[in-house]
Amino acid sequence: MAGRRILIVGGAAGIGKQITEDFCRQQDIVAIADRNAEAGGELAAQLRESGGQASFYTMDVCSWDDSRSAIEQAIRDMGGVDVLVYSAGITRRVPFEQLEWDEWKRTLAVNLTGLFHAAKAVAPAMIQQRSGAIVIIGSGSAITGSGGGVHYAASKGGAFGFMRTLVSELGPYGIRINTVAPRVIESEMLTRLYPNPADLERLKESIPLRRLGTVDDVSNIVQFLSSEASGYIQGQVLICDGGRTYS
Repeated sequence: MAGRRILIVGGAAGIGKQITEDFCRQQDIVAIADRNAEAGGELAAQLRESGGQASFYTMDVCSWDDSRSAIEQAIRDMGGVDVLVYSAGITRRVPFEQLEWDEWKRTLAVNLTGLFHAAKAVAPAMIQQRSGAIVIIGSGSAITGSGGGVHYAASKGGAFGFMRTLVSELGPYGIRINTVAPRVIESEMLTRLYPNPADLERLKESIPLRRLGTVDDVSNIVQFLSSEASGYIQGQVLICDGGRTYS
């Protein structure tokens, strides 16, 4: 598996950062695309110092022109692209009655429209080589309706529908698209949603495995879905939640 060309959108922090580090660790060629130029540039430099092959590209997922330019440059620099991981995402817990249009629009722009931009930009290269894997970082909130508000659940639910339609169009070219749906993962996002440590402890008690998930748990699934070990898995949503959703 080593030496594959990996593009990680939103790879500078959180879950995306762990995914980036894991691909580099197994000697893949990694392009990090993220709006945070400082964090992304520092991460790429650290990975290169550790012997990895990593480059950084500043990219605003909300802009089609910006996304296309950054992704096309990354593909040229890597000589192609084998895997796209879309890990960009935002949320803020806001009751529906208090949710403003600007926040709704921004959440949909990053979580859903940005996914469209990234997939649209990599598709020509994958179609030409007749192979590729796209792994979307979704959310269990789209299934349960809880966790981040209607704006977040709607954006992640839209990603599910986007994926299921896209598999019919891109599947014949040998391109696989699947989604990881994490819930209750220890991350900056979860801390923002549950700032009170006591609330986090109560949250653990609602999880059958009695622990929060880790970024490693999510990254392990991404590694599987991007590998030939999952070569006949297509259009699936794999929930990573310790059993909480259906308990």
